[in-house]
Amino acid sequence: MTAEISVRQRILNAALDIVEKDGVEALTQPRVAKAAGVRQSHLTYYFPRKADLFVALLQASHDRAERAGAAEEADELFDTLRNLMLGRGRMRFFLAIVLGASEEDELRPILAAHAQGLTRRVAAYFGREADDPAAAGFVDRLRGLGLRALLEPGLAEIETGELERLAAEFGLCRSNPRA
Repeated sequence: MTAEISVRQRILNAALDIVEKDGVEALTQPRVAKAAGVRQSHLTYYFPRKADLFVALLQASHDRAERAGAAEEADELFDTLRNLMLGRGRMRFFLAIVLGASEEDELRPILAAHAQGLTRRVAAYFGREADDPAAAGFVDRLRGLGLRALLEPGLAEIETGELERLAAEFGLCRSNPRA
């Protein structure tokens, strides 16, 4: 069982590296198999279709975010948000998943859970309920900035203080920030 998890994880890691470096269009079975150091038949065994690989990549990202929990420092949360929303590779991957979700019914609930998980994490950080509209609005605004950052790379250089001010526009402030 451990060997299966290891091979599957190597494939996921290799696929994510490819997407972040070269975009989703570079995510081909031969390239992923080579990068993961496995035969293409192994890749096909674990992920018979590209949609299966997308689902697994998105779910792994969602699970990681959930494990990180809400008890984190401001810099950590805002660094995570900056990387997720303003990082070109991650935003390109997210857009590819959104486009794929329009074609693949099974991707929609995974994508929705991923989006809700991030909003819950932000809401918890600010001491809000999981479905808080202000937290959802803040996350949506960051996604919009991420789209703009694909066209205007300078936006990716937003500092933590600017993200905190943006959060405050939505009424999101920590009442007792950590030292």
